[in-house]
Amino acid sequence: MQLSPIADGISEDLRRAAAVGGEESSRVAEILVAAVEPALRLHLLDAVQVLAGELSESAPGARVEVRLEGRDPVVSLVGVAEPPRPGREVTEGGAAYGEEELTRLTVRLPKGLKALVEEAAARSGSSINAWIVAALGHQLSAPAIPTPPGRRLPRRITGYVQG
Repeated sequence: MQLSPIADGISEDLRRAAAVGGEESSRVAEILVAAVEPALRLHLLDAVQVLAGELSESAPGARVEVRLEGRDPVVSLVGVAEPPRPGREVTEGGAAYGEEELTRLTVRLPKGLKALVEEAAARSGSSINAWIVAALGHQLSAPAIPTPPGRRLPRRITGYVQG
């Protein structure tokens, strides 16, 4: 989205209005246009940001992002998430499986996997925590993977837990 044509149009309207008052009014209008243009651009950018916020609020699971490239805003739709499944609602602070309390869990991830999780969370427009909770909820609600015929699952798990 280019702000220049909008700002230029408003500036031209001010110049035309001032031209009615003669040469002195036109000179004053030029000075005012030069002084007001940066503020005008900021107000237009604020309007775009407000509009993006309203669109984000009206579209559950989606976020409208505004960033600057040069002097012009770029508006993008970010992270259209899959709607939560009935009975298992994902909230911003985590999963609310009913009204359960949240609990803290420390997980160690390899750096490469952590980077992938961060990228996926950014693409979906959610926090890393919310993305992990949604992914776990999705995985747990998916049908179980059957064991191939002739292959048994181990009956004993070995290892250690450090506390």
